[in-house]
Amino acid sequence: MGKHTIFVTSALTLVWCILMEGFSWQNVAVGMFVGMLSMHLMGRFFKFEEIENVNFYKLAIYPPWLIQRIYVDAFFLLRLIIGKAKWGVMTMDLELENESLRIMLADSVTLTPGSVYLERHEKRITLLCIGHKDKKGYPASVGDVRAIEKMLVRSQVIGTTENKKDAD
Repeated sequence: MGKHTIFVTSALTLVWCILMEGFSWQNVAVGMFVGMLSMHLMGRFFKFEEIENVNFYKLAIYPPWLIQRIYVDAFFLLRLIIGKAKWGVMTMDLELENESLRIMLADSVTLTPGSVYLERHEKRITLLCIGHKDKKGYPASVGDVRAIEKMLVRSQVIGTTENKKDAD
């Protein structure tokens, strides 16, 4: 049993105890059993090649960071709505190589107030944004996407894609 298995089992047990609304030894034992059973079945029947290049240890700080970002952006959006607001559609290129991380970015953008994910094709993402009427474009939305992307790039494992670029 490696570090990854211990980490995932502990995380699933914690989620189980939170959902069961109690931290008794029975809940912990059942949570560990259900977590290990879930990991076994997922590993046996599902092959997740698309997440091979994701470092989940570096991704562990992402959910609390995203929650904090959601609250900060909500206060920004309240101030913007009271002032002069405009809306529009914006398309931008992403720097993430991993498809799973790009999906996480698109979902995270929708969670943060001020922009909604509309469409994504390869490394281009289209967003419905809200911005200040006096500013050209949507710099707050661009900043949000870049901040989320910067956090997700940390968990991207440099692998075969980077080695191919170096060889060329």
